Amino acid sequence: MQTTRTHLLAKLVMFFSCLTLACGYGIISAHFQIFPYPLVHDALLAVKALRKLRKENPKLSSVEFWDETGTKGPVYSTVSPGSGTEPVLILGNQSAYRDVRSGNSYLAWIATRQGDVLHAWRDPGEIWAPLQGRKAVGDKWRSYPVGAHLYPNGDLLVSFQGVGVFPYAMGLAKFDKDSRLIWKNPDLLHHWFSVGAGGEIYIPRRKAATSPLQLGDYEKKIVCDEGTFGYDVIEVLDPSGKRIKQIDMVDSLVRSDLVGLFSVFTEGADDVVETCDPTHLNDAQILSEEMAAEYPLFQAGDILVSFRTLNTIGVIDPRTGLFKWHYQGSAHQQHSPRFIGDNVIVYVDNLGGLKSRGTSRIMAVNVGTSKTETVFPRSGNALPQRTFRTKTAGHIDISRMGDRILASWTRQGLVWEVDVKTGEVLWEFINTHEVDGRPARISVHTAKYVPTIDFEMNRGRLN
Repeated sequence: MQTTRTHLLAKLVMFFSCLTLACGYGIISAHFQIFPYPLVHDALLAVKALRKLRKENPKLSSVEFWDETGTKGPVYSTVSPGSGTEPVLILGNQSAYRDVRSGNSYLAWIATRQGDVLHAWRDPGEIWAPLQGRKAVGDKWRSYPVGAHLYPNGDLLVSFQGVGVFPYAMGLAKFDKDSRLIWKNPDLLHHWFSVGAGGEIYIPRRKAATSPLQLGDYEKKIVCDEGTFGYDVIEVLDPSGKRIKQIDMVDSLVRSDLVGLFSVFTEGADDVVETCDPTHLNDAQILSEEMAAEYPLFQAGDILVSFRTLNTIGVIDPRTGLFKWHYQGSAHQQHSPRFIGDNVIVYVDNLGGLKSRGTSRIMAVNVGTSKTETVFPRSGNALPQRTFRTKTAGHIDISRMGDRILASWTRQGLVWEVDVKTGEVLWEFINTHEVDGRPARISVHTAKYVPTIDFEMNRGRLN
């Protein structure tokens, strides 16, 4: 009996000794990142990424919500006699104006203010398959259009992003007026872009980095628990989509002595910025020769940028890569900054407004004084009946005279034309389409003014 107890006690001592040694080695392994830490760490990251991707529904990701009004087609409405008369270019996707018989749908279209379709480009299908340099859950992924530039001859330049895929940046493609693909660039290009006077293209691009990323000679580094992460550069392309050069955004911020824009998230580690998306560059807009005279501090060719993560907009000199000006203040995760003239820049403030006033808003900041004001919704004006909050995305375009703004509230599938001086809503577009037999509100990433049309239009008929 005594011998049995002794053996049992010996086994227990051995078990707890092994457990203690295992725990101790586990702590040492994690601290010094030796075997088996890398294997366990990578496995946990893979599971984490898989869970994120599986939460997405690529099939219905363009559906912001089901429309209970029963409206099955887009709605175009003039709200005020002061609205513009220019046609409007709107980006679609595989659900926009879908023809059940042919299976065709619109990648983009130009319509009058009354809703007459003047021209359309066919949705090209999945031009980014097979995936290269990206990860997805099986084949459950899809791309969607985000930004667009219309050329005078009807060519259309479109940026694409993806759902159910990582990284989300899919690339840039150019189509002719008859929807034929001219070229595509599958680099990690994304969000909104602009085209310079010489045809050069300025567009955000993701760049891979390894954690920790030291910020120059400053006592600060970016740490991502996933090991590798992405930040952004501005990719400058020639008119055929080939790279001319890159402007590294982290390098620009560091050399411009703006590392203070990176917030310190880690308590007890003053030198650590804990994030896996340190910049999230969502726009690159070139300052034209025509508008340059309106901004004493800037010159033609300077680039207006927006960093969602940093709640910051700024202007970069592409020749030096240094910031000439930046603003960080009232906005929260802003998008779509635009030069509007008179030393003023306007942008979509996604989450910086009062909840009682819609949360999202259009802001203006004076470059010289950094004074801001709300363009929409104006204080004292009644709020529109429709919800216009867009948690992410959001896009604005400026009329040729600078007196009106075309605002896309992406997550509401809604576009409003707004009077800059009064904040009055002048015109409305509701992007409702039939999806799986039900009326659904479809996201609108881009709506732009089309002052002139110099090519033969197809009246929306797809070949």
